[in-house]
Amino acid sequence: MPKSTELLRDIHETNLMYLLLLQRLARTGNAPAMAGLQISEHACQWLAALSQNDLIKMSRCSVLLAQLDLAPHLLLSALSQGIDATLAARAAAATPPEPHTLGMP
Repeated sequence: MPKSTELLRDIHETNLMYLLLLQRLARTGNAPAMAGLQISEHACQWLAALSQNDLIKMSRCSVLLAQLDLAPHLLLSALSQGIDATLAARAAAATPPEPHTLGMP
């Protein structure tokens, strides 16, 4: 398979994953996750209402659509484990542990 064909297939796949992630966020109304995306409420409603076939058609362009403002490891985690698990892990990592004293429960 030519490299250009592989690259285009990878772009289509990445676009579809990105659009599915955006749609899931739009449907759940996850405000912390949506805050970094700068998407209007109207666009969220439109995206939430799209069918899977519509998302597939949109993903078939030759331009990479993904523009999440997440560190690469968080983006990969969101795509593989889901955004809720990723945000929970991010919040847990940002929260300092409770101080413990010896002999006290």
